Amino acid sequence: MRSKVILTLAVSIFALTLAAVPRHAAAQSPFAASTETQFLTLPQGGLGTINAIELPKAGTYVITGQQDFIGYPSSAETPVLCYMTTQPGSATALPTGPYSMSTIEPPGGYVTIPLNGYYTAASAMTLWLECRYWGQQQVSTFYGTLTATEVK
Repeated sequence: MRSKVILTLAVSIFALTLAAVPRHAAAQSPFAASTETQFLTLPQGGLGTINAIELPKAGTYVITGQQDFIGYPSSAETPVLCYMTTQPGSATALPTGPYSMSTIEPPGGYVTIPLNGYYTAASAMTLWLECRYWGQQQVSTFYGTLTATEVK
């Protein structure tokens, strides 16, 4: 019985000690993610705003992701270009942000464009993914993701 009382007392003291010790939250990098799962058709020969990602605060962010495209009816190679910008519909790409180009091969081809880069934001803001293609067929997106992780 005495050992049971001592054990209970020891557990109580340990619990009180843990409650009295201040806790510090682990430093976590702000992280943002965005997924585009709609079937979006790009305008013929023009820019299309495909996705956006919210940067939660000022800092330098590593941006990664990918965007899938399908061309139809595809009878010729179709170049597709994607980049990120600070304004929707802008033709000005971020200098260090994701910028990538690939070609959809016929017949009925598809392509996954990698999106990798970084950006230093002066405050919380939104970055926009713009894409365009060249050719006579239609090009649509069917899946894409973006992530941004603060590194500095």
